[in-house]
Amino acid sequence: MSEIAKAVAALEEQAAEARELRQTIERIEAEGDAHLDELRGIGSAILHLHFDLDNQIAEHDYSAVEQAVGTLGGLVDVAEILPKIDAFLLLTSLLEGTPTPDLTVPIGLFKAGETSVFEHPRLTQEDLDRQFQNEMADWSDPDEQDDRWAEDHETAEHEAIRNRAHRAGRHLMELFDHIGDNLWPELIESVETGRRDDAVRALAAVAAAARDARPAYKLYEVNLSAQYTANPSSLGAMGEYLSDFETWLMSQRHS
Repeated sequence: MSEIAKAVAALEEQAAEARELRQTIERIEAEGDAHLDELRGIGSAILHLHFDLDNQIAEHDYSAVEQAVGTLGGLVDVAEILPKIDAFLLLTSLLEGTPTPDLTVPIGLFKAGETSVFEHPRLTQEDLDRQFQNEMADWSDPDEQDDRWAEDHETAEHEAIRNRAHRAGRHLMELFDHIGDNLWPELIESVETGRRDDAVRALAAVAAAARDARPAYKLYEVNLSAQYTANPSSLGAMGEYLSDFETWLMSQRHS
């Protein structure tokens, strides 16, 4: 083989190696982008849940609200998300030639009893009962001279009960909003800039808020039930449906 032929062959081999390297880099970039897109998609899904939740609470569709809470928990499952974060960061370090990130998991941050270190909306039944008592404070002494006092008292009580349930529903929306508008963008930014510690902490904060969404739903359910008991018609179409269902159940028991 002539020297020229050898040189050409060497150049072709180098070109082939360069193409192979370029293809490898592109595959790594594509895989990293896929992980990041999945994480961004979760954020979009949470915002969509929050948008739907507004209508569901307005319509007193407690079953749909409960389903939304369950869906949220599935979307932010730490066991699913943390590997995506780490995979993206590992691939990025490989592409950029930077040190491999420390993938240690701070287990303590994710324990159910450690939510006090994170700030997110909180509400208790005591808070709601206090609100109810404050709204009813002016009605503590019956006015025997007012023939309409009993009727007006009942109207005020129904409104206070309705406000209590409304606040419980609003609290759920605040949790979803906090996760979708505050915590998740913080997580994405931390991942994009290679700050794993901050990303993991944001994920732990998300997990804590999502964990609190379950008792928050129970709080909503209990107070919505109290609203229905006090005044079924205040739940609109849902109240009518539940009343009809109760009537049907009673007819079946006595048939």
